[in-house]
Parts: sequence; C-alpha cells; structure tokens
Amino acid sequence: MTSDRALVVPGLLPLTEAELTSILRVPDEHLRRAARICRFDPAEVDPAEGSAGLLSTVHEALLAVGLIRRLAHEPAAWRAYGGLSAGCLTALLFAGAITEETCFHLIREINSRQIEANTARRSGTFLTVLPSSQGDAYRLVDALRACDPQPWLSVDLGAGVIAISITSTDTKAVQRVLTRLGVAVLDVLERAEHCPYAAPGRTVLQDTLADVEFLPATAAVICPRTGKRVDDTPQAYRDMLTQQWFDTASLPLLIDGLCAVDQVTAVDLVGPATSFLVPRVRDLLTGRAGHRHLAAPLPVVD
Repeated sequence: MTSDRALVVPGLLPLTEAELTSILRVPDEHLRRAARICRFDPAEVDPAEGSAGLLSTVHEALLAVGLIRRLAHEPAAWRAYGGLSAGCLTALLFAGAITEETCFHLIREINSRQIEANTARRSGTFLTVLPSSQGDAYRLVDALRACDPQPWLSVDLGAGVIAISITSTDTKAVQRVLTRLGVAVLDVLERAEHCPYAAPGRTVLQDTLADVEFLPATAAVICPRTGKRVDDTPQAYRDMLTQQWFDTASLPLLIDGLCAVDQVTAVDLVGPATSFLVPRVRDLLTGRAGHRHLAAPLPVVD
C-alpha cells in the first residue's frame, strides 16, 4: 500500500553512543549484511565516541541499518523519496531502484575510495555554517575568495544554514576568517563535499557506478541538485548520484520536488532524533504540507 506522503532521507548525520548501541545490539540480517559487505565486525565497533570515532564506511553502513529497520515499522510505503548526500543511496533503496546488497556495496566502494583519496591528498575542507542572515549565505562564498581560490556552496539547507567546501586544509585559518565575518561554524569535515574537487574524482566515481544494477523503481525519486524527478532509468540514477557528488545539494529544491509529486500531501523525515534537519524541513513545509519526524534508530527495550 502506498501512502500520500513523501520521505526525506538524510546524509551522513552524527550518531550518538546510545544510537550506535541500539543499532549494534540487534544482530539481525541487516546488520550481518552490512558487516559482511562493508567488512567490519560489529563486536569490535566501540560506540563510546559516537560516530565521530568510526570510519565513514562503518558510520554510513550503521546509519543505513538504523533507517532500514525504522521504515520496516511503518504500515505503508511512500509515494516519493529524496535523499541528501549519502541519503541518496538509501532513498534509491527505499524506492526499489537498488537492492539492500547493492546499497551496502556502494557504501563500501564510495567511502573506501574517498578515504583512500583523502589519505593520499586531502581534497579540502567542508564546513557547515550559519551566517548572520539568509542573504549573507550566498555572499559568503564570494567573500571567501579572498582566502581560497575556489570556495563552493556545497549544501543549501534553507533558513540561511549552508555548507561550504574550500580547497584549503588550514581549517583554523578559515575559521578565523569566518569569525571575522560574523559566521558561526557548526561542523567541520576534513574533506571537500558536493563540489568539483570532491574525492574520489569523477572518473573513479563513474567507474564505481558503471556496473551497478538498477531496478525499476516503485516510487518517484527526486534529485537533491535540481529538485526534479529522476527518470526511472539506470543511466539517470547514475547521473544523479554523480552530479550531486560534484555540485550543490539543496534541501529547499528537494522539498519543492517532493511536494510537486502528484497526490503528495505530506513530507516526512527519517533520521536520528537530534537531527538538525528537523526544524529545516518543518520550516520549509509551513503552510504547504504536513510533516512527521520518524526518529531512527528505534530504542531497544530489554
């Protein structure tokens, strides 16, 4: 049964110690499959530092396990799906365009190649920032050209919250510049994301996707770069995954696209309970459509 709702799947959001513990305590087929394909031992994963202490491969795999389990508790499928960043893979999974095995295979391949590339030479720095006003969010990229040759608006989350990639790896120097501009830095990753110089490069990513088997989707898939429905073809899905890796991802455009799908009257978000995307999605839907937050993972009751 398909509902009249659409779903937003988040990117690689942080997981707390409690959330990781909840995921790891259930040795079901999803966790076993993730561990086998992504090559880690759940018994050796230490949740004490939250996801900050994990390789991105393990972090993304465990987040996917939590999301898969959470949606299994819902009585109906969604009419449309859209993901941000890493969430594009699980969005394709939930829409039926890839299998769970393929999802974990791509998590392993893409993250392993990103880690390998950035170990050899860091691609840059990714910063989630909160400018003093929404207008400043777009002027900020131009202002950063004074200290970096290619600042890039990587993610637009709405309400002035954005993420910027820069080629510089001198994070402290960039943060000093942002502080002088009156900008609050919310998060920093030691790699570039959603920009032309993201790693792995275009050829490597295209090679990774070339042999992936895509299936006919059972629901609409919306591109986070354009806000438009992705054609239900293997090449269109490959293009969507590649384009959003090297260009700006936009939560406002994604929400617009989901709301435009025929018969959609509400847009839900599935993700960790403390997700900063919750207020962003709620604000973007005000006066337009309903909203629920489906907190994942579900707590384990002894």
